Amino acid sequence: MLKLTSLYAIISELPVKWNLIGYVNSYASKINMAHAKEGCLSEVFSSAILFRLTQSPGIKKLFLLMLFMLSFIFFTKAQVTVTGAHSSSNGTYTTVKDAFDAINAQTQTGNTIVLTVTAGTTETASAVLNAGAWTSLTMYPTTSGLTISGTLAGAPVIDLNGADNVTIDGRVNATGTTVDLVITNTSTSATAGTSTIRFINDACSNTVQYCLIEGSSTDASAGIIFFSTASAGGNDNNSISNNNITADVDANRPLNAIFSLGSASNDNNGNSISNNNIYNFFSRSGASSQGILLSSNTTAWVINGNSFYETASFTPTATTPYSVIYINNASGISFRVNDNYIGGSAASCGGSAWTKIGSGSGVRDNPFYAIRCNVGSSDSSRIYNNRIQNWSWGNSAAS
Repeated sequence: MLKLTSLYAIISELPVKWNLIGYVNSYASKINMAHAKEGCLSEVFSSAILFRLTQSPGIKKLFLLMLFMLSFIFFTKAQVTVTGAHSSSNGTYTTVKDAFDAINAQTQTGNTIVLTVTAGTTETASAVLNAGAWTSLTMYPTTSGLTISGTLAGAPVIDLNGADNVTIDGRVNATGTTVDLVITNTSTSATAGTSTIRFINDACSNTVQYCLIEGSSTDASAGIIFFSTASAGGNDNNSISNNNITADVDANRPLNAIFSLGSASNDNNGNSISNNNIYNFFSRSGASSQGILLSSNTTAWVINGNSFYETASFTPTATTPYSVIYINNASGISFRVNDNYIGGSAASCGGSAWTKIGSGSGVRDNPFYAIRCNVGSSDSSRIYNNRIQNWSWGNSAAS
């Protein structure tokens, strides 16, 4: 894509007396915006073909200013670019929702689709990706420091609605090991469905990795990441790995960081939560609060290699019971919970102790469970090699 500085340089080198039609013919081919949905500069030039520069310096300056403003409008609207999809879906969009809508609108059989995030987006409604027959769909940022954000009550920011073979990769250009892209829902609503990323209606074989995922949902039956209901098998074989998962802001903490509640006969099955940093997630109030809560119709998950911690001392305002990992499905089987770190103020139980204030006015009695299970016995579940250390958890008889 031709940079704005390059456009300015081209204009600066033009003869003082110049016909805009000639510019269009000579330079439009150099602007790689054939699929731009809005603000396409070649269209801007074409609509102005009757305009001619004269020898008046004032007219030339005015034209440069107009070109700069039009270019700015285009570049600020090109936040998400779609390639590899149906030709009618490829292009640049202002939000992830707009890009997903364009993909949903066409048949994508066999396509290898790439969405590049080139600037931050504000999602005013859920970015819903429906089921499609693409080979793969990958989304990643092209520069550091980008955020996909929304303030959505009763809905997720990104909704994988039956979508399969999707990778949301937070690394810049999908390379390296640095967590970068931020995906956040700032809503503190308790309305059902409030979440940041949701898997629903048989979303399978998807990966979310190397993202900073934030949320503050107070819906007890959802989480920052929410595995929801299904009708044809379950939301299965998805991977949540190498992410940082936390509250949107410390003052507004979620009830659950990760939550699963599937459908009868369509369990959420075979998902893995691996190598994430999950921190500052316990709500200071509420009936209960969990890091990972796997509820009914959830089975055969792997939870391994994660770090759970609190970056500063923690003072609850209610007698909330806390569970870092809670598997609560009496018919669920074949769970594996291993090699997790629970404690401290940094990954791998590092830093100072995970401290819950235990004395003084207003201190609460808060039951604490590191790993809590209520599972079926028809096949074994395994819990092993987890490290629980670097703690200072104080309770008081105060009400």
